[in-house]
Amino acid sequence: MLDIITIGSATLDVFLRSSGFKIGKRGREKLVLEGGKVEVEEVFFQSGGGATNTAVGFSRLGLKTAAVARFGDDLAGQWVAKELGAEKFDQRFLLQIKGDKTDYSTILVGDNGERVILVARGQSRLEKKIFPFSKLPPSRWVYLSSLEGNVSLLEKIIFWAKERGSKIALNPGSRELKEKRRLKTLLPLLAVLIVNEEEASAFWGRNWRGAIKRSPAKITVVTLGKKGACLAAEGRLIKETIFKTKTIDATGAGDAFSVGLIAGLSWGKNLKESLRLAMVTSGLAVGNLGAKTGLPTKKQLLKLAENV
Repeated sequence: MLDIITIGSATLDVFLRSSGFKIGKRGREKLVLEGGKVEVEEVFFQSGGGATNTAVGFSRLGLKTAAVARFGDDLAGQWVAKELGAEKFDQRFLLQIKGDKTDYSTILVGDNGERVILVARGQSRLEKKIFPFSKLPPSRWVYLSSLEGNVSLLEKIIFWAKERGSKIALNPGSRELKEKRRLKTLLPLLAVLIVNEEEASAFWGRNWRGAIKRSPAKITVVTLGKKGACLAAEGRLIKETIFKTKTIDATGAGDAFSVGLIAGLSWGKNLKESLRLAMVTSGLAVGNLGAKTGLPTKKQLLKLAENV
């Protein structure tokens, strides 16, 4: 039996880091580039996407992991497949489809760690007709990241996972969260729901702290950026501060947070301990360029969590 199956996207990410990128925090400022040349100090290629980022994270922590994602056989897809081939998770269910174009992101990273992501959507949205329901082995957990707005597939996967006895964790994308009515009907089936502060406010309103205490999901978590995170379960609210580190690149912080949290729960850690593991894993991720670069081993994570 697998420990976890991750489901979502696979992309090629190209990181461009430059002191010439003056990037403000999301929602406050916009990146403005004037005509002419901007010197780039570092260029870095890495696979991305919620399914592959978390699959690598869980597998490095020693969990038996498989991933389901779709990408193409174009140059970007070939690069993604080659890079992921060096990782130790079950890749039989990575769907590389002939003729498809792979999702592609260019990520502009400033000196302050803030970034702007330019996304070119390919043909990598998972669809019911190609999803390998009958081929996937049993798993203790199923982790769902964004399905690019395919709420019908999201519903089917959640019901399928529940019937198999898997615990379900969901970190929905913005397009899934817009389907409030349909998503709310799924919350009672979830072991864990993870959203960020902006998403929580859009989904529940300004009083989201009160709302998450009443969430039908067994555990509801809201990440708060540099303010930490809060977790609601059993009618109580648990808060945790960030793992202090210099932010090099905030890309993948949410995926890393999910990895630490679900890993902690799967190891039998209590809620407070699991939330702390999530913050440490996220901190390690943002301290490096690329979403996967700083993801730790189990030994590294537990040692750091004990000493902070």
